[in-house]
Amino acid sequence: MAKSELNTNQRKALVALLAEPTVKAAAESCGLAERTLYLYLTDETFRAELRARQDAILASVTAALVGLSGEAVRVLREVLDDPKATASVKVRAALGWLRHTRDAVELADLSDRVAALEQKIGGGK
Repeated sequence: MAKSELNTNQRKALVALLAEPTVKAAAESCGLAERTLYLYLTDETFRAELRARQDAILASVTAALVGLSGEAVRVLREVLDDPKATASVKVRAALGWLRHTRDAVELADLSDRVAALEQKIGGGK
């Protein structure tokens, strides 16, 4: 989507919505009425741009986390191998890693499934 499709206030609202935890805080931050932001959120073009920017942020965060995975595995290995670490600490570390691994696999699977559905829907147009 070209930026020119959104007006200046909509672009300010986008930045605020991405930076603030609530619509109210975003409205205060960008100097627009809360009602205006809710109105913008009903506009498909605005929502599409917001989703695109959120996706870009999430992709960046995900890339950073993937980059830290090696370090996380090293720390977990140190804890698991540390003779001074208690069994409960080792179990919590292992279970935490297993949970996150399972979640990552499930998320990747869901992402693939959603992409396939989107492809089918897009292909039908």
